[in-house]
Amino acid sequence: MFKKKPQIKNLSPLRSSDRRKLADQIIAEYQIQVPAPPQTLDENGATTLDPNPTSLTAIRSSLLPENCLSARFNTHAGPHSKLVSGTIYVGSQPGQEERILWFQIGQSDQRLYPTVYTLWQNPGLVPLLHTQEFVVEKLRSGADLMTPGLTRGPPFPEKAKKNAIVAVASIEKPSVPAFVGVCEIDVSALEQVQGAKGHAVKGVHWEGDELWAWSHGGIGGKQAAEKIDGWDDSANVVGLSKGVESMALEEDDADGQEGGVSLEETKNDNGGTHRASSERSDADEQEAEPSTQEIDQAFYNAFLFALHNARKNGSPPHYGIDLPVNPSMLISHFIQPYLPIHSTSQAQYYTMKKTSWKNAKKFIKYLDKQALVKSKDRSGGETVIFDIDFDDQHILDFIPYRLPKPREDAGGGGSSQTPSKAVNTASDPSVNQNLSLQTLLRPSSKLVPDLLPSKTDFYTPNQISSFLRTYIDQDPELTTQSSSPRFIKLNPFLANNILGGSGASNPTTQAADTKALAAGEIARDVLQKRLLEDTHLCQPYWVLLRGDQKWSSADPSLPKPKSGTPPKLSVIIEKRTGTKTVTKIGNLEVFGINPEILAGELQKKCASSTSVGQLVGGKPGQMEVLVQGDQREVVEKEVGKRGVDRRWIEVNDKTKKKAKK
Repeated sequence: MFKKKPQIKNLSPLRSSDRRKLADQIIAEYQIQVPAPPQTLDENGATTLDPNPTSLTAIRSSLLPENCLSARFNTHAGPHSKLVSGTIYVGSQPGQEERILWFQIGQSDQRLYPTVYTLWQNPGLVPLLHTQEFVVEKLRSGADLMTPGLTRGPPFPEKAKKNAIVAVASIEKPSVPAFVGVCEIDVSALEQVQGAKGHAVKGVHWEGDELWAWSHGGIGGKQAAEKIDGWDDSANVVGLSKGVESMALEEDDADGQEGGVSLEETKNDNGGTHRASSERSDADEQEAEPSTQEIDQAFYNAFLFALHNARKNGSPPHYGIDLPVNPSMLISHFIQPYLPIHSTSQAQYYTMKKTSWKNAKKFIKYLDKQALVKSKDRSGGETVIFDIDFDDQHILDFIPYRLPKPREDAGGGGSSQTPSKAVNTASDPSVNQNLSLQTLLRPSSKLVPDLLPSKTDFYTPNQISSFLRTYIDQDPELTTQSSSPRFIKLNPFLANNILGGSGASNPTTQAADTKALAAGEIARDVLQKRLLEDTHLCQPYWVLLRGDQKWSSADPSLPKPKSGTPPKLSVIIEKRTGTKTVTKIGNLEVFGINPEILAGELQKKCASSTSVGQLVGGKPGQMEVLVQGDQREVVEKEVGKRGVDRRWIEVNDKTKKKAKK
């Protein structure tokens, strides 16, 4: 079902009470056995049940982790590309990556479907069917499992009845579910499969589809292990099986304790032990959140550190600092590298929004008030530093402190990066990619075969220019009978097929054609320009090549050219709510850039809030990144690291005042 990438809206944390309700719904629907709570004796010697059995909480956490997020999604599926919407639930088990664990489709079907990640973590959750490896490969392409494809039966699992959710594995990896679907027939009642016809299981999700490939960091899907303990293919019954037809919420679920119940160490089905995700060792405990005054002092000290370092290593008058310094440059070069952040947990607190200034403009005004710098307001509301007092006593007396070990920037610039909530560029596959945006032209039948050999092939502008030179060289009269070597004498082919045709719809072009036809000759460069730019003669196409790829019509491994002029990466600077300036970046997907990853990197580089949303006017699923402030320079640098040439960037500054007519 998820062959096409779904459009996922903003993820939001799932409340603990809602998470427990959903977990209980799953326990009931999948008939998961919950061990009876231990019995205890009260003061009167009567037997009572423990109201908070850890086994129930452990099962809930295994099905839906405490860090669970949810979001709505839209996608197109089926032979008629029907629009489908639903909800996904994202979470991560301790020590694992964040993945989509469950999904719900449409409004009529309220069932929660597990992804393969959930099945790998919870053996025996659904009945497991088997088929040949080559059939699994077909299933991964979106096919349904046909009845003759079933193996290892009969008998088949008892719970594999019509409309039941089941998993499918290959007989080569029998303990690794690779496909999730719904039984279209009562598989458990089959007495033989040889000679049978029809669909057995309709697929909804599989290893390799877009749900499997989704991740916050854009690193792609995770491959399964060769073997997963606990999937007993002979009985399909382990700790998460048999049992609960319905389950009421305990009274303690409504007591306002949103954090859930802390788990003790409990035995798992393989005889081992596991510990609840809420428990943390001393080394993993998050540090206490610093006060606003402490964060303010850290930012101020970081600026002093940067100036002290520049004064130590540079030469007057500016000690290697390029003035003026804009807000984004201030944060990325003078603050972030010098913040005393030594752990990821600290990084979430040391952001500009956590300071008393809230934004870089007020911070610059504060530095100006302290006589450290001189600032001024530019048109558009941006405040910059245009002078620095390097002889200030605070800079001279500054004592450097220990900084975290610097990491090389992914772009090779050598600048240090501090830990932050942003995604590390080491996991960004677009960093350092080599892109080549090639313009191609497909000729009309008018030019074939006299000038060009084929109307179905694509040619580069240089190739078409070369064909034109060859055509002229093969007919000496075109140059010898013209008034100048710069001009070409018009023959019937040039006059009828290139000039004066339906392509001359522009009045200027029509006038030039009429003049050339009257003179009987045309300049070489004018003829070449007309040939390349008239869409009635050569239809424009484009293709994005990667690495060392070179365009050739004979190479089937190259991407298929797309019609139209080459795309541009869109950067729009505009005002929001009167005075606030924002930068919007669109058309990133064309160049292989993940908007989510870029947003995280821009949040770190610009020290500004970022968001990712649907591109206005774009196709469903085409996203744009929004950054606070005028960040065009930082954006140009970051997309440059990802292979986007400056010529492919289109900047539209809507903050400039329109000139009066």
